[in-house]
Amino acid sequence: MIRCGERELFISTLGRFATGDDAGLVARQALEAAGFRWIDETTGAIRVTDLCVYYFGEREPLGVDALLFYWQD
Repeated sequence: MIRCGERELFISTLGRFATGDDAGLVARQALEAAGFRWIDETTGAIRVTDLCVYYFGEREPLGVDALLFYWQD
């Protein structure tokens, strides 16, 4: 996560993916120009089934946003 003033940007360590809460058009365009794919709310909400990922004590289908941006060690 990168803070830009009051805004937060999330950059995936799994690939060139980025998202953010109200990240702003300029930040989004800059990231896309740098080769990142912007994950919007609709795409981030897609549930991925049949992928066995342990996430905060559970093994349930997760959304794309959790799979790309909220990995645990």
